[in-house]
Amino acid sequence: MEVFETITPGMPIAPVVGEVVAGEAAATLKAIKALVKDISTNTFDLGELLHKAKKNKYYQPKYDTFADYIKTLDIKVSKAYYLVKLVESMETAGISRAVYEPAGIGKLRVITRMELVNKEGSDILYNGVPVKLLAKDLVETASKYTLEDLELKVKTIQGLIGDNASGGWVNFPVTIAQRAKWEQALNLAKKLIGSVSQDLETGLYKDASIGAAAEVIAVSFIQDPNNMADKPLTNSISN
Repeated sequence: MEVFETITPGMPIAPVVGEVVAGEAAATLKAIKALVKDISTNTFDLGELLHKAKKNKYYQPKYDTFADYIKTLDIKVSKAYYLVKLVESMETAGISRAVYEPAGIGKLRVITRMELVNKEGSDILYNGVPVKLLAKDLVETASKYTLEDLELKVKTIQGLIGDNASGGWVNFPVTIAQRAKWEQALNLAKKLIGSVSQDLETGLYKDASIGAAAEVIAVSFIQDPNNMADKPLTNSISN
């Protein structure tokens, strides 16, 4: 939004809002580049500036996306995004830098894997407790835990233990025809599931994982009464 004022002869013209924002954007970019080049830089300083640039969309109008903006800097896109995610999460949880900085980057990266709010901005709950409150507690008590302890606590809150824990990879050989059928079923399952999360780097919503789609396919087959063990499958299925 630009501000226009009536100009009175002899009166200095106040800078318009657009010019002020452009000046702040340029100053932020200059500071980011200086920190990126300084190998002794405080990572948290860099994170705060990157967060500021993304939050205020200082990458516009020259760049369409924040990812394009980052690619002009001498920093990995993935690193820039996790630093932004870190600062965003701390801001959402209401945790000041004086509190979260002592926890260290390593532990904060683990803690900030947790999503604190949903797409609508509402608190995500774990056993009835807002996850952002749990995150705040973990940050404040991070010194009491090893990295492995935090990993377990975060995975528990995310529901990634028990049946949802990683089961590794399933690899098996297939024919060309079998692969075609598998990919057809996989794509159909992904469409039925729909988008499940948002890509931090592009802002686009991501499809369900292959594992999630495979589970849907398997459950559908198991629950189909036509697939009972006493009923032979058709001869059209290849060996």
